[in-house]
Amino acid sequence: MLAERCPAEFVEGERGSKEQYQKFHTTAHSWIEKYGQEVYDSAYTFAVVRHPLARQVSNFFFLTDRCLNKSLAVCYERKIPTHVEGVVIAEATDEQKISVFHEWLEKLYQEYPTNSPDHYKFGSYGHGNDKHGTFNATQTSWLVDPQGELAVKKVYKLEELSDERTMTELANAIPCLKNSEGNISLRHDNISPSYPHYMFFAENANTKRIMNEVYAVDFRNFGYEIL
Repeated sequence: MLAERCPAEFVEGERGSKEQYQKFHTTAHSWIEKYGQEVYDSAYTFAVVRHPLARQVSNFFFLTDRCLNKSLAVCYERKIPTHVEGVVIAEATDEQKISVFHEWLEKLYQEYPTNSPDHYKFGSYGHGNDKHGTFNATQTSWLVDPQGELAVKKVYKLEELSDERTMTELANAIPCLKNSEGNISLRHDNISPSYPHYMFFAENANTKRIMNEVYAVDFRNFGYEIL
């Protein structure tokens, strides 16, 4: 959306370059380190978060599909299965998908507990942000400064991002978004294989316990109810 409506302001390095890598899934800490606190504070900074369980479920099915025919380090490190009961996960029943998710979450929790230096691997891929001690499995850790304090001016929930009022607020903060005609809308590029609604995965007591423990700060900071 920014690239299409703000071509003069939107900057992105060549794909595969160090500059582009720096801008891809980058934490506030990394931005502050790159440009300095004064420049960072002068900018309109915002982030998009989602329900912690929805994020974990989406990430799981995205990776099971991506790892199916690829030998990637992230697949091994994060214990990603590609089959359940001899069936490719994308083609499994809803019950099988839910069951294999619970099994995976427990394995991941045992491998990367909250006191582990590699705990961030319980969440999403580090994209180089793991060089900072502020980075861990939570979404909150993407949004903090070097002192660990929240450092974005606005946090939007993914569930509310297509709401007209939210998009109007965003456009008022970033005027170039109004440059072209028509309603401001988002394009969804990361499409995971189909799976049941994430709240069906909350019916397992162990999964609820793990999620509530690991993502307690996200539930609190972003106003989501604990499971």
